[in-house]
Amino acid sequence: MKRCAVFFILALSIAPIHAQSEPEAAWRPEPPLRRWLDIQAFSVDTRYRFTADNENVLATNQLQYKDSLRARLNLDPGKRYTVSVGYFTGDSFGSAWDNWGVGNDTAFDRTNNYVKQLYASAVPVRGLVLQYGGLYLTRGESDELVTYDSDGYLVGGRVSVRRPKELFVDEITVTRGAIGPRDTPSLMRRWGLLKEPNYTQVLGVKRFSRMVAGSVEYDRQIGSNILRGAVTLRFNPSAPVSAVRYEQYRRVSPSPAAGFGVWAEGPVTEHLRVQGGYVSVDQHYGGWNADRIQSGRHLFLNATLPIYGPLSASIYATHALSAPYHVSIGRRFDAAISYDVLSELRRTGIF
Repeated sequence: MKRCAVFFILALSIAPIHAQSEPEAAWRPEPPLRRWLDIQAFSVDTRYRFTADNENVLATNQLQYKDSLRARLNLDPGKRYTVSVGYFTGDSFGSAWDNWGVGNDTAFDRTNNYVKQLYASAVPVRGLVLQYGGLYLTRGESDELVTYDSDGYLVGGRVSVRRPKELFVDEITVTRGAIGPRDTPSLMRRWGLLKEPNYTQVLGVKRFSRMVAGSVEYDRQIGSNILRGAVTLRFNPSAPVSAVRYEQYRRVSPSPAAGFGVWAEGPVTEHLRVQGGYVSVDQHYGGWNADRIQSGRHLFLNATLPIYGPLSASIYATHALSAPYHVSIGRRFDAAISYDVLSELRRTGIF
């Protein structure tokens, strides 16, 4: 009965789906409104989440929802001068989810909705990008497994040089600012940290071919010195294995340690795609990486499946191997449904 109730509530939380219209033309001019306002992402999601630590102590068993909106205001016709904003649910650095009020130790979250990113961007000359304000994190070819959670944030400035014909690398990015704090998602409460930088990143990205790309970086984060590197192999999307990634970090000081992640992705059927791998993160990493991993040695599996039009489903499962210390994510299972609002808006021709 409990399981039936869970999926019944999941179904109720999904926006109504309308019948698809006739196939769109292969090409259509850019909507006039996009000259000024470019909505880059807009989705609503709901999920069931279960987690327990490596001592089999239940941590979460609940239903959650997520709202995500990323948009850009274009100040000139060439879109060289812009203002970008990110508005999300979630009350921490590693979370963009709120609670429905169904499950253990939880209440319906009505106020955990924040502007987490807001920054100005300028491209004064070709290949030079300047950004300042509440920024997203850049990772190169790494992902959130052993770097920073995809819901993370910082305030500061960033300079990116993208001149592959003049430089050996395709991109060099330098970021200086303040990362976190983990419990202060609202940008309005973090502006003052612009005067208190605690984070520096120097990142280089090289695309060797259409198949091979890599990145290396140095991070100084709140006194820690960290080296990172990643390489990704991308094959034909329909191949049995369409992508493989290996990524690694080494914290030089303090508390020297290292970790890595490796995964492969590919189609199982025409529509079902699966990603699986292994990741190892040291116990003193600090919880900055993906909240679905945190510390420890994990095997994980992620699968995505389109349902109809803008509606898709995904499941995620992980299991931590034995460790001589406490691992907060010993077992975890997520079942999520996502509605891509942006794709529906673009079908109208307005956006």
